[in-house]
This record gives sequence, C-alpha cells and structure tokens, in this order.
Amino acid sequence: MKLERILAVAKKNLRSLKHDKRTVGFLVLMPLLMITIFGYTFGGNVKNVNVYVVNLDQGLANQSVASAIIANIQTRDTLHIVKTYNLRDVVIHGLDPVSISREEIQDAHIWAAIIFNQSFSTDVAKAASVTGGPPAKIDLIIDGTNPNIVSAVNNELQTAVRSVLGSGNFASPITVVPDLVYGKDARFIDFFAPGVMGLAAMMVTFMLSIISFVHERSTSTLDRLLSTPVTEGEIVSGYALAFGFVGLIQSTVIIVAAVLLFQIQIVGNPLTALLIIFVFGMGMQGLGFLLSSVAKNEFQAIQFLPIILFPSILLSGVFWPIEAVPTLLRPVSSFIPLTYAVDGMRSVMIRGWGIDRIWFQLGVLIIFACVMLLLSTYGLKKRR
Repeated sequence: MKLERILAVAKKNLRSLKHDKRTVGFLVLMPLLMITIFGYTFGGNVKNVNVYVVNLDQGLANQSVASAIIANIQTRDTLHIVKTYNLRDVVIHGLDPVSISREEIQDAHIWAAIIFNQSFSTDVAKAASVTGGPPAKIDLIIDGTNPNIVSAVNNELQTAVRSVLGSGNFASPITVVPDLVYGKDARFIDFFAPGVMGLAAMMVTFMLSIISFVHERSTSTLDRLLSTPVTEGEIVSGYALAFGFVGLIQSTVIIVAAVLLFQIQIVGNPLTALLIIFVFGMGMQGLGFLLSSVAKNEFQAIQFLPIILFPSILLSGVFWPIEAVPTLLRPVSSFIPLTYAVDGMRSVMIRGWGIDRIWFQLGVLIIFACVMLLLSTYGLKKRR
C-alpha cells in the first residue's frame, strides 16, 4: 500500500466533486440548514396555545384571585386567550360558556378552557385562612390528544397560581382539576404512533420512487418503457399505485405490531387512518418522481432525501406539537404534507373522528397527490 496511490485516488474523487456544483452546495449548505432547524426547533417552548377562559368569579374586581391569575397568564406567551366569558354572559346573554368551550375543544378549534367558578375567590380565602378548608378549584377542560400540550397548559396554570399567591405558600389553596375531552387513557405512545406511521410511509415511498426512477432512467429502462404504447399518465399512476401499496402494507404492519406489543388505543376506524396513509404515500411518490427528473444520478437523487425529510420530521408535529415550533418557522409547517397526514391520523386514532371530520386534512393530501402526479406526468411528456 503506497501513500502516493492513496493520495491520487483521493485527489481524483475531490476533482470530481469540483465539477458538481450541486453536490458542493449540498455539502456546505445542508449541514447549516440541519443545525439551524434542529437548534431552533429543539430550543423552542410551547407557545400560543389557544384557550378559552370562563371567569364566573364573583369576587370584587380589585380582589378577584381569578382576575389576577388571568392577568398573570397574559404576561407570558405560553397560552393565547382567544375568548373570555364572564358572569355577565351567563346572566344577561343566557350563554352556557362551559358547554360552548367544550364544543370548541371537541371540534379541535381550541386546546383548552380554564374555568373559575362563582365562589372561587371566596374558596381561596377560606382555604388560606387559619381554620382552613378545601382548596379552591380551577377546572381545566382540555384536549388530551397531545401530552406535551396538556403538560404545558397545566404547568402554565400552576406557574400563574404560584406567582399570584407568592412563593411562601407551602400548601396551595388552589388546585387544578383537569378534564380530558379526548385521550383520557392515552399514553405518549398513542400520540407517537400516528406520527411514526406517517413518517415511515413518507420515507419508504419517497426514497423508493426517487431512487428507482433515477436508476431506471440511467439504465434506459424508462426510455424503453416510454417507447411502448403505455402513456405517461399510466406509467406515473402505476408507480404511484405500487409504492402507495407498499406504504400501506408498512403502515398496517406498524398498527398491528403497536396494538399487539404496546396496546396502543385506536378509537376511530383503522381503515380511515390507512386511507390517509395511502393518499399521502401516492403524493410523496409523485414528489419523488418529480425531483428525480432533475437528478443526473443516484448520488444526486439521495441529496434530496434530507432536504425533504429533515424539515418534515422537525416541523410537522411528529415528535412535538406545532405550538413548540418557533414562530418564524411555524408557517413552514402549513406547507409540509406530513403535517396534515399526522394530524389526520391522530384525529382518527385518538379523537375517534371519521372522514366527515377530517375532510380538510384528507382534502389537502388529495390535492397534493393530484398536483404531484400531474406534474410528474407532464415531466415525462417533456422527456418523450
């Protein structure tokens, strides 16, 4: 083994990179992109969680403990109070703010409702007195599909209570009583499983399509196929059907294994969740086909994998909620198809929703699949 030969081989490989500007750019910019997104995402806290507040406390305005807690919450950005109901809404307008809030949570329009009853300030005073008494209650109606959100809301309430009462209270005269609308018996793995299913389908269909298309083009298999009477649309549809079916099988294996090994709960119809996976997989196959048209070889094709996969994994809510994504990056989540696939599957598996209630997520995925497949077909026609 001679050093000069080793150096010659190394020089040859580096020289080949010199003429591939796309690869050089990838090697320099991709690590920067990854560490930037990774750092901002992992460094972010849950913020702007939409909640309602129902303040029925009859304490005087300047002595109301409920008003003080609400004001303290508003000094931070963890919770975003969308609407506040008070006793006036009940007495004058005849509203039932607790029922209204619960319906909004059931429809996934807000995450939680914080409720102070009419005697809240009086109950706090009694509990804090020398004679003592049962602690005053803050009722927290909350969507339990995301354990991170539940924990963040509960911690924020506890922080506000401690700030208002002062740190010298060893036994707090206030207790938070959570009431989970969904996911009463859900564990973290129940929240995690739908994200893993979507991620697995994405990786399989995208990787298989982009690499196989480039391989078939480099071996002229695709050109021979285009020389037959088979139309471009038929070729794209055939590939989409095949890889979508592969993603479907993989997701079925994940569901069965998760149920048998970890007893994850599936409240809704599993077939609805698999339908979401299938449509999503077809869209990712179309994207893979589209991107493969600008890759000259398998090496360049692989460069697209982290560009697509890494932001999707970090910004789509697979591992932590969208509310934990920094405000600057949060709009990007709306343009990532995996966001809608994961949200739809969680709504089916944990909330128990049917197609009639996930029509928006499913509709976005159908549009994404149709656009990608049409663009892929157009790309094939240009090639012919």
